[in-house]
Amino acid sequence: MNISKPLRLVLLSVLICGVYYETVHAKTNDPPPSFENEISKGKQLTPLESQLMSFMTGLMVTEPKQAVELWILGVNNRSGAVQYATLSPSLRKQSRSKFGQTHWITGQSSPSVSNFHFTKVEKLSESKMRYTVEYDLWASYGDFGGGEKIIIVEMNLQPFKEYWFISSITTKYNEWEAFTSAETVLK
Repeated sequence: MNISKPLRLVLLSVLICGVYYETVHAKTNDPPPSFENEISKGKQLTPLESQLMSFMTGLMVTEPKQAVELWILGVNNRSGAVQYATLSPSLRKQSRSKFGQTHWITGQSSPSVSNFHFTKVEKLSESKMRYTVEYDLWASYGDFGGGEKIIIVEMNLQPFKEYWFISSITTKYNEWEAFTSAETVLK
């Protein structure tokens, strides 16, 4: 996947802000920040909260395939913050503490994932898509086979907040692969 330099800088900024927020402000069992709730209560956001909200909003995508592609970019760059930004509110809630425990870095250095490609695309409804994605696991010292993920993407249907997010990631188990807490791993 080819990505422009400005987008890489934005994604790196998201990761840095996410790591900073998690390290400096959050406690282990804190719920994920809900900027919309804070704003609706009339709370003034801190500059950092405003910046994080802006990044999260900027990563909301208008096409379902973009959600998967952005998540893959996060996987390729081991960026938990980018992966997290693509998730549904319930997957965010389920996985936030685990992302924080790894300092928002996911995956492993070796073997790494590469060569993602879509093998199947299914429209489940007007607001739900299923993508089957295959990829390779490789290292400089050997081939570790491949993997497959089935990713369900749904549209947030709230008026004026329409964007696509990942609601489910099902992964076939490979003993050499690292998984995130947002994934359901099938053995």
